[in-house]
Amino acid sequence: MRLAVTLLSFIVVGCGTAVPSGTPVPTSTPFPSNSPSPPSGPPSFSGSVLIDPSLLDHLPAQVDGLDVMRSPESDAAAAADPVVSQHGEAVVTALVIDPPSGDFAYATVVRLRPGVFTEELYRSWRETFDEGACSQAGGVVRVAVTTIADREVHIDSCEGGLRTYHVWLGNSRILVSVSAVGERRLGERLVEGLKD
Repeated sequence: MRLAVTLLSFIVVGCGTAVPSGTPVPTSTPFPSNSPSPPSGPPSFSGSVLIDPSLLDHLPAQVDGLDVMRSPESDAAAAADPVVSQHGEAVVTALVIDPPSGDFAYATVVRLRPGVFTEELYRSWRETFDEGACSQAGGVVRVAVTTIADREVHIDSCEGGLRTYHVWLGNSRILVSVSAVGERRLGERLVEGLKD
């Protein structure tokens, strides 16, 4: 899956470590300093996958006091990913970031087509997403499954400190994958606030 590599390429600095204090957020990240709330709007199409901002309703509005913002710059890349376009009906991406520390959580929210989800698909999704994400952060070093807010969460750790979180929201056919870096554990807190 190219999705994780494409989406993380403009966020991860070095080997997945937090950006030092005072380091500006890369210009290609969707961090609008004058727009604290996620932009909304009607769904749009990118190929056969709908880019649907309403999927942000499954995410918390804030994480640890930081706004969760839509990332329209990466929506099209997510929609064009072969795995997403093969199995997904709609997608949206979002980012929560603490500019002074560089801590961030980056979420890809995909509504799968009816009847597509299987445990095999979910396993393959996690493995390829994590392989892509961790390829820029030293490779996967630990795989774990835990419960957060009464949901099963798959958490993988990369050598460079980046973590990925995967959650299946079965009632809504929503697959959420999050990549995160930093001491504030924004990925974990984002997953904690998911809504099915």
